Amino acid sequence: MRVGVASGRHAAQIYEALSQRIGIEADIVPPSAAAKKYDLILAVDDEVVPAGIETRRYVTHHKTQAPEWNVVAGRYLLTAAIDRGITNPIAVPLPFATAASVKPPQKGVALLQDELREDLTAALNAAGHQVLNIDDPQVGIVVDSALSTSEIEPLRKAMSEEKVVVAMRCNPAATDTIRHQSDGYLVSEYDQLLAAVQELTTNNLERKRVGFEARRTIATTNWARVTRALLLNNRNGMPDLEQFSCLPARQRWKGRLGHAHKWHSGQYLGDGCVEFDGETVDVRNLGQLRKLSIALAMGRRDPCTNDS
Repeated sequence: MRVGVASGRHAAQIYEALSQRIGIEADIVPPSAAAKKYDLILAVDDEVVPAGIETRRYVTHHKTQAPEWNVVAGRYLLTAAIDRGITNPIAVPLPFATAASVKPPQKGVALLQDELREDLTAALNAAGHQVLNIDDPQVGIVVDSALSTSEIEPLRKAMSEEKVVVAMRCNPAATDTIRHQSDGYLVSEYDQLLAAVQELTTNNLERKRVGFEARRTIATTNWARVTRALLLNNRNGMPDLEQFSCLPARQRWKGRLGHAHKWHSGQYLGDGCVEFDGETVDVRNLGQLRKLSIALAMGRRDPCTNDS
């Protein structure tokens, strides 16, 4: 099978993923390429493709005009894909491969996508937060104040860089990506947004924890999954992984931890130990970040400490 990849911003990543598959020859092709040489053309969003050949697209932007919404970058785009006549669209999160940070997220604040929000900027400045460019190395907190669907790409890029994103709950792109207080913050009002920024700038441990979880969330997907979904034909339904189901991840976690899985259902005791079915484990000597991770995984905080 010979596949053409439309030249564009993600062409190199798709080409590399295709080159690792057996039985597929891939080329990055310009719009003027001879279509008859290829069995299929893969493209992203509205990239121009050679005419006269079947095209499948990976849609990352909610304003994409092309009709082939075969694979989308979020569940919030599935309804729009069906409205365009795609019978079984697949949702695969947009991957980002960012170099590991050499330092934890900083206290600097930036607005996502260079939003022109003078009132929000003034409110942040009044609270003592200087609004910086999003690429400034001092930025560790990113605010997405969009009241409707925003672009998913800059949001996930910020998360991949261990930056903590604070977004509005009315933004489908944000609610589809962020788990509140796990790998980002979701708020309903601007007052809550300002309070969340204040909390993150003063609580270094919380900022580091959420930034770490944000990077881990983005790392769960890759371009191999995107190309696999693009190459599928006549699939009935959507696989759990593409629907962000936690079940496969939970099953892998149980398989790796073995007997330790039961501690997920444990309880904290008053003396700083975790108990389950008559067995106890002392967690008092663990680091603060590890203790907090355990507490959150168990669904409750340790009542014996003020900062866990």
